[in-house]
Amino acid sequence: MDYNHYDVDDFVADAFFTRWVKQPNEETNIFWEKWLEERPEKADTIVQAKSIVAFLNFSVEQASPDEQHDVKAKVMRQIRSNHHPVGNPFFLKRYLSAAAAVSLLLVGVYFVWQFALAQPYHQYATHFGEQQEIILPDSTLVKLNANSSLKFKKDWSEDLVREVWLEGEGFFEVVKKPDAADGRFIVHTHELDVEVLGTTFNVQARNGETQVVLNTGKVKLHQTDQTKDKQEIFLEPGEMATLSQDQLVKTQVNPQIYSSWKDNRLFFENESIRKIAQRLKDMYGYEIKVDQQEWLDLKFTGSCPADDISILLMAISESFDLKVTLNDQQIHIQQHEQP
Repeated sequence: MDYNHYDVDDFVADAFFTRWVKQPNEETNIFWEKWLEERPEKADTIVQAKSIVAFLNFSVEQASPDEQHDVKAKVMRQIRSNHHPVGNPFFLKRYLSAAAAVSLLLVGVYFVWQFALAQPYHQYATHFGEQQEIILPDSTLVKLNANSSLKFKKDWSEDLVREVWLEGEGFFEVVKKPDAADGRFIVHTHELDVEVLGTTFNVQARNGETQVVLNTGKVKLHQTDQTKDKQEIFLEPGEMATLSQDQLVKTQVNPQIYSSWKDNRLFFENESIRKIAQRLKDMYGYEIKVDQQEWLDLKFTGSCPADDISILLMAISESFDLKVTLNDQQIHIQQHEQP
């Protein structure tokens, strides 16, 4: 996930960020502490966002009038619990201090609540090693891969074009809407729009490259940058389109390889260690260290369960007679020690 351009509102709406604030664990602490260490200019933004999230005792996306009532009731109980006879100056001072603190809490809750209502999008996000299934209002199924996010407008209408915005990777099973006034379904990425009527396909938008692999149906792709000559192509099942450095290229592939992650498998077919390393970094946050750079160009074919990377590392080790170790978030590839 690219948080570099996030402002306070974006952080408050981000699931991985709010999980760090409300339910921190070793993984979230390591990620955000390292992220802040590398971007000290974001410190004030993070402090503001954490302060807002701290007020929330409910999910921004799932907040309801009943939850609002519960928050207000809790605050009123705090007021009553801090009530003391005001004739005594000591108790009067404590009462006024408590009242001021509770008033501040009420103001915070109010503004956070207004923020939640004002958000125009439903937003979902996964962190490293996590996947999520999302059913859209039209019953389209989206499987969101690790370290990815998806959003769509709250005012979703069956009479208008269906639109979602993706960062990372997702697999889509789009429901056809032949009777709708506009039955199109569009997946927006930073550089490419994927337009369909009803089909299954995989979209990956990471590291300045967008990749679309079509399993079934038919899709139309066009670049989003209006300042350049627009490239537009159609995909048939078994084809992949890759947009990189403003070049949109179409090739024949086995689509099952590219969408295998949704079934908890990772497949690599004649893939370089460099590409595998990038895949592991995108999905799990692992950094790859190699003692010799030429090893990154070695080609590997094989598969492993998506939730057991140790099998993949063992296969790479045996295939190239190298020592591959995983320590915390770093994978180290080196020569076997000589006896």
